[in-house]
Amino acid sequence: MPKVLATITTSVDGYIAGPADGPGKGLGEGGERLHYWVFGGPWSYDEEPRGEPVDEDAAWLEEALSGAGAVVGGRWTYEAPRHWGDQNPWGLPFFIVTHRPQEQPAGGAFAFVSGVKEAIERAKEAAAGKDVLVIGARTSSARRSATISSTS
Repeated sequence: MPKVLATITTSVDGYIAGPADGPGKGLGEGGERLHYWVFGGPWSYDEEPRGEPVDEDAAWLEEALSGAGAVVGGRWTYEAPRHWGDQNPWGLPFFIVTHRPQEQPAGGAFAFVSGVKEAIERAKEAAAGKDVLVIGARTSSARRSATISSTS
C-alpha cells in the first residue's frame, strides 16, 4: 500500500541546517555539508552540484526513490536552490506548498498549492499507487501535525 513519507537529511547530532539559515542561505552557513552524500562530495548553492551519490549512498537513495510517485515540498525548499533553474529535480510530479499559489511558474514543472492537505491529496492522486515523499523541514513538520491519514 502506498505511503506518505517525510524525508529529510539530518546530521548524527540532529541538525538539518547550519547556523544562520534564511534568505540566500537555505541550509545556513556551511549547511551544504549535510548533502555531500547526495552529490558525491562538496557543493554549494553558488555552484551547480557536479557529482552523484556513490556506493552505499547511491544504493540507499535509489531504493528510497524507486517507490516514489510524487513529491511535496514547501516554498522555502523551492526558493533556497533558486527553483532548481526552473527544472524539476525529481522527474516526478512536484507539489509546492505556498501561501501564494497564484505565483505558480509557467512550464508545469511545479504545481503550487495552498496547503499541506491539498498538496498531499493531489500528490497521492498523481503518484498512481506509488509513495509520496514530503521533503523539507517545515513541510515535514506540517505533514506530521496535519490530520491526514497516509493509508486513505
